[in-house]
Amino acid sequence: MRRRFLLPLLFLCGVSLYILAGVALAPFHADESTLIFMSRDYAYQFLQGDLARIYYDPEAPLTNETQLRLINGTINKDLIGLSWHLAGYTVDDLNTDWDWGGDWDYNVAAGHLPAEALLNVARLPSALLLTAGAWIIFALGWRFGGSWAATLATLYYALNPALLLNGRRAMMEGSLTCFSLLTVLVGVWFVDNLSQEHKSAIRRYLPALALGLSAGLTVASKHTGVVVVAAVFVAAALIVIVRAVTARAVRQALGHLASLIVAGLLALGIFYALNPAWWTTSPLTVTHTILEWRQDLLEGQTEAFGGYADFGDQVAGFVRQTLIVQPQYFEADSWADIPAISDQVARYDLSPLRGISLGGSPLGALIVGFFALAGIVILLRGSDHPGAARWVILFWAAATAIVALISPVEWQRYYLPVYPAIGLLAALALAAAIKRVLRGSE
Repeated sequence: MRRRFLLPLLFLCGVSLYILAGVALAPFHADESTLIFMSRDYAYQFLQGDLARIYYDPEAPLTNETQLRLINGTINKDLIGLSWHLAGYTVDDLNTDWDWGGDWDYNVAAGHLPAEALLNVARLPSALLLTAGAWIIFALGWRFGGSWAATLATLYYALNPALLLNGRRAMMEGSLTCFSLLTVLVGVWFVDNLSQEHKSAIRRYLPALALGLSAGLTVASKHTGVVVVAAVFVAAALIVIVRAVTARAVRQALGHLASLIVAGLLALGIFYALNPAWWTTSPLTVTHTILEWRQDLLEGQTEAFGGYADFGDQVAGFVRQTLIVQPQYFEADSWADIPAISDQVARYDLSPLRGISLGGSPLGALIVGFFALAGIVILLRGSDHPGAARWVILFWAAATAIVALISPVEWQRYYLPVYPAIGLLAALALAAAIKRVLRGSE
């Protein structure tokens, strides 16, 4: 029993050290300047108590700071603020926002580049949450495929160059990945809990409360997290409805649906509590404004950087970014000519901490894709009795894959949510093959 838990613990600790060891090596991205600049909201809210500087007033002149505050998540910028605060920095030590209209030399001279020590401190929250995500994907693998699947899914996650690169940066991807996976895990717990009889009301409703908490944190991390949240909630609701029809337990199903509604309301409440900019304006007004800004942003990115020509081009980009997975260090081609960035990329590429592109080539992509599809078949067939909760995984994988497939630009960050799903599905299939071989050799 001791060995059974000691080996996974040592494995996860080793994986965690590997992820964290590469934080300082990750090449700089200008969006890190923006997130550090935005972290001054932490000072406004928690150090100065000046919430008036955060509140959104649609009648006031629109500033870049206001727009950034509304279209981005709050979790990581507040954690960045906490991180530099604990490290002894003040708001006066923060860089100003990166100006994409200026070149590298201009931005450095204008104080838009954070100091190296501050940058590394600001990267810690995202990197730590990315590390926590490895433990969560291990738990998901264990739930659906045992120790082999848990180990393989975690290795895929921890070695994935795109997850490592973006999660190690002072950006929103670490928190989005962690809390998205937590929402999936809690969703599985919620579904598993449906078939159990609990005398205690706390044990009966605890999964729903945990689901609301994790869902709220996911969307507060990055608004696109709503895709994962919606997939989990829809899967859970459909499972409850199917159970009601097949088992004719309508009253019990209504109770479960009510708990899902409570979870959804809790998620909205947590998101609202973590977004003080929304507090003085109608949420519907803010939501409409953000959607308009998001649409304008995507159109601007597509126009400036070039989007996909057609659906076939999108499919090819999907394959490159989700199965081959060579790290994309920057989106603007002009950054390839910046000596400071070229040196950082070269150093990172030579490091074993860079990760491994398990696809790496068209042949490798074919192998990864094959095992991922085989994992889908395993879940659809209900092999090894994974239960109704397998539909949570299937809905999550489908939702993240569809959103990645329709991405208008080939930016690797837009494909990140699907990587853990691909890794878990492929791990389930490979683990099943390994178990079959081992049973045959006995």
